[in-house]
Amino acid sequence: MNPTDNIKKVVAVINNNSNFIIFTHQYPDGDGIGSSVAFYKLLINLGKKAYIICSSEMPYQYEFLPFVKNVFKNMDEIDIKNKYVAVFLDCADLSRVKLEGINIKEHAVSIINIDHHLSNTNFGDINIVDSTKSAAAEIVFVLFNKFFKEYIDKEVAIGLYTGILTDTGKFQYSNTTKEVHKIISCLLEYDINPSYIYSSIYECEPVNRFKLLELVLKRVKLVSEDKLIYSYVTEEDLKKLNLPFSSNDGIIELLRTAKNVKVAALFKEIGPEFYKVSLRASNNGVNVAAIANFFKGGGHKMAAAYAAQGDLKNIVTDLVRAIENKC
Repeated sequence: MNPTDNIKKVVAVINNNSNFIIFTHQYPDGDGIGSSVAFYKLLINLGKKAYIICSSEMPYQYEFLPFVKNVFKNMDEIDIKNKYVAVFLDCADLSRVKLEGINIKEHAVSIINIDHHLSNTNFGDINIVDSTKSAAAEIVFVLFNKFFKEYIDKEVAIGLYTGILTDTGKFQYSNTTKEVHKIISCLLEYDINPSYIYSSIYECEPVNRFKLLELVLKRVKLVSEDKLIYSYVTEEDLKKLNLPFSSNDGIIELLRTAKNVKVAALFKEIGPEFYKVSLRASNNGVNVAAIANFFKGGGHKMAAAYAAQGDLKNIVTDLVRAIENKC
C-alpha cells in the first residue's frame, strides 16, 4: 500500500469521526507524550472529542507540556459511550500500551498506527510506519502540515518540537536530517520557546537524582573485551531516594559516551527480578535493535530496549552472549 494512500485514509477517518482516544506506550518518552498532546490539541481544534491514555506515570521532565494533566491511566477514567477511533503513537506493537483486559480491536471503529520503529508489527487498520523518520512526531507533523495546517497552533507545535528534540538526542543523532531542521524551522514560526523546552526537559532534575547517578556510576562494569558497558538501577534505589521511575531517563546516554565501547546498557528494575533493559550503540557499526529483537524487544539501530525476567547476573550474561554473536 502506498504510504500516501494511508495518509489520505487517516485524514478521512479524522474528518468523518467525532470521538478519539490517543494511546502511547508505557514509560513514555518525549516523542510518545509530545506527539500525543499535539494530536490531542489538533483534534480539539477540529471540534472533536479526544482523550489521551498512558498506563504509567508521566515523567517529570514533561510536566511542562500542555494538557499533560489531561492524560488518563486507563479506560475506566474517561467518558466515551460511543464508538471511537484509536490512535496509537510511537508504539511498535499493541502490547506496549499495557492496558490489561481491554479489547481495543473490538471497541474501536478504526485503529490508526503512526510510528517510526523498524520493528513495528503494523497492527493498525491504517498504518503509517516510516523507520526513516526521526520520530513519530515528524510523521505527525507531515500529516498535519499537509492536511490540517490551519489548525496547528503553538500548543501543537510545542508537542511536536518536544518529540523531535528528544528522539534526535537534542539534534545530535544520525537521524537529524535536513528534513528535520526544515520541520523545526516551521515549528518555530508558532512562537515556541526552544530554550524553555530544553531547560524543562534537561535542566530540571531533583537533587536526589545526582545521588542516583552516583550509585549508577559506582556500579559501572566493562565486559566482553570492552564491547559492553553497563550499570543498573533497582526499585529500592528509587524508593530510598524518593525518585520516580522517570529519573532513569538520560542515564543510558551518559554510559553511551564511553570511548571505544560498542554497546551501553542500563538495567532498570520494574518488578521483582524483572528489568527493562535500555540499549545504546556508540557507532553505526552496531545494530542494538537486532540485539533487542533477539529478546523480543525492539527499537532503532542506535537505540533499543527489551524486558527481561530473572536474576540480574543471568540477564547480563545473556546480553553479553547476544552481543558477542551480533558484534
